[in-house]
Amino acid sequence: MTTKNIHSLKCAWLSLLASGALLLLSAASAFAQSMNYNSLESLFGETVTASATGLPQRTTEVPADMIVVTADDIRRSGARDVPGVLSHVAGVDVMQWAGEAVDVSIRGYDQAYASRTLVLIDGRQVYADYYGFIPWSALPVEMKAIRQIEIVKGPNAALFGFNAVGGVINIITYNPRYDNVNAASAFSGTQNQNGLSAVATIGLNRYGGLRLSGGYRTGQDYTTIMSQGANMVSRAGNNRAAVDLDGVIILNESMELGIEASHTKAKQNEESPGYAIQYSRYETNSLKTQLFADTDAGLIKLAAYGNWINWRGTTEPIFGDFTLDNKVYVVKVEDAFDIGSDHNFRIAAEYRHNSVNTTPTAGSSVFYDEFSGSAMWHWQIVPGLSLTNALRIDHLNLGRDGNIPNGYPFANTSWNHAIDEFSFNSGLVWKPTETDTFRLIAGRGVQLPSLVQSGAMLINSPYAQVSGSPDLRMTAATNFEFSWNRKLPEMDAEFQIALFRQHTVNMISISGKFIYTNTGVYVTPTNVGSSEASGGEISLKGAIDEVWRWSFDYRAEYIDDDFADSARGPANLINYQDTTPQHLVKAGIGWHSDVWEADAYLRFQSATMGIRQTSMFNYGLVSVDAFANIDARLAYRFNNWATVEIAGQNLLQDKQRQTSGPIVERRIFATLSVRG
Repeated sequence: MTTKNIHSLKCAWLSLLASGALLLLSAASAFAQSMNYNSLESLFGETVTASATGLPQRTTEVPADMIVVTADDIRRSGARDVPGVLSHVAGVDVMQWAGEAVDVSIRGYDQAYASRTLVLIDGRQVYADYYGFIPWSALPVEMKAIRQIEIVKGPNAALFGFNAVGGVINIITYNPRYDNVNAASAFSGTQNQNGLSAVATIGLNRYGGLRLSGGYRTGQDYTTIMSQGANMVSRAGNNRAAVDLDGVIILNESMELGIEASHTKAKQNEESPGYAIQYSRYETNSLKTQLFADTDAGLIKLAAYGNWINWRGTTEPIFGDFTLDNKVYVVKVEDAFDIGSDHNFRIAAEYRHNSVNTTPTAGSSVFYDEFSGSAMWHWQIVPGLSLTNALRIDHLNLGRDGNIPNGYPFANTSWNHAIDEFSFNSGLVWKPTETDTFRLIAGRGVQLPSLVQSGAMLINSPYAQVSGSPDLRMTAATNFEFSWNRKLPEMDAEFQIALFRQHTVNMISISGKFIYTNTGVYVTPTNVGSSEASGGEISLKGAIDEVWRWSFDYRAEYIDDDFADSARGPANLINYQDTTPQHLVKAGIGWHSDVWEADAYLRFQSATMGIRQTSMFNYGLVSVDAFANIDARLAYRFNNWATVEIAGQNLLQDKQRQTSGPIVERRIFATLSVRG
């Protein structure tokens, strides 16, 4: 597809968006609004979510294995970022590479630049397609602006699309129309960490509301040595600055318009996908608008957003800086409607354009255009028994334009092909009693090769020739799960057991294929085989006398990789059966009085292995011993609006090895928070 055609296609979709908006304005016949969590929780008597089916549901009734982390949980975690909160969540793997560099995955398969978990903020993707990972420090969200974090375990691609193969994390912020949140905090701690954060809400009475939030933090990294093959790398400082605007405007009694805009800048030391230490600089911008309308045809939502990410990374000095500009444009329309009292439906169509330049050899770009359609049907068969089925079809056109280096093994036309994939989710939920819930779940998700893997990485130097490949097949994961939840009212507690099995095909290693040309040998990514994961989770949580709360979670998981021999050579960069811990334990205990709060969180991980760069082009496995660590928080509330707290991470040891990368250190922070 040529650049001219792409421009014409964008104009057509923008025209469609405008036409759709006018259609909705003329068709609306009832009150339309975004999701009011406050009123729904009052109605249902428990937390609610829309991250399982796209429709509001009680969390106890969703056809998925889901955990909702509430604002109270976030506050009492003592964490200053989202990964710090997720490190306490059952079944979630967190790898800390440096002070700001973290990778998060669900049910194993964690790695440097982990790619199997799709992350969103209020439904807008913050997953970085260019490398297929989450730049956590560059997320434009402040902790006190988060209402809840919704974690779906297993593929949920029929709702959210590509890259939700391991799970979905949807960060839900407060709605400025319904939630008047005004808060600020300042912290200072070890490693010269200092930061400020603020959230302000401006009510517009019957016209809606606006929320403005922002934050800045800076500091030194850990002092432990960072190794890069045979070299030792000094650490630069980390910093992050972010601002976010979220508005809801009531156009009339039948129409609501949402507007979001954000900007972040972040610098940090991190572990690259090639397990080399690099210093990265991120600049992100986003703009989103969405329109809601209740019509005779159902509740219709029309949304459009753009994400712009500029990344600059420095690794091996001989290659210099890598610079990528990733642009994503999304337009989506969906309709949710009922047929009778027992059948709920949601249908949706989506267009997405994604592009990035080549680096460090510039002058070209890799892109794709994606069209998708999806449908969901929720059937309340009888009281206490429901079936939900969802299906999504994606059609993707891949392309490349620009310069071709001398001796390059591909032509631009090598990228001119279409890909069709399907995803599905199915869940049977049975509540035979008020205290028991059984779930039988199946799903299939599809993961795209990152744009770097598809061709944006292009090293053409005397030292190495590296390229992405247009021939990669999409990775697909199929998951089956059975779970049982039981409330224990006599103990004010709840129990859950879940058994899962996941089969993944066409897994990708970032190196492993060698193409011989008249100018040398090009190393490219390649599909290496399949992987099976089997496991189970047991969770218990409860409260005592409304003063104490406690939790205990255990996961056992066993992975069997079936990779080609070419993936196990000296350039081996893919291994999950040896690098995923077979046993993961998390526990928490908390206490509060009128003015005091105290919380502690234990994490234990069994011995495992990790991938480590031994020289510039060679890698191997190193042992990572079993370890335990504790995070804790102690807070004192002066009055209704001011709180001071001391929180710490990795408190058991001053220095501890948790990954194959650099050793992490103990961190302690003091924070003053005020709330209006």
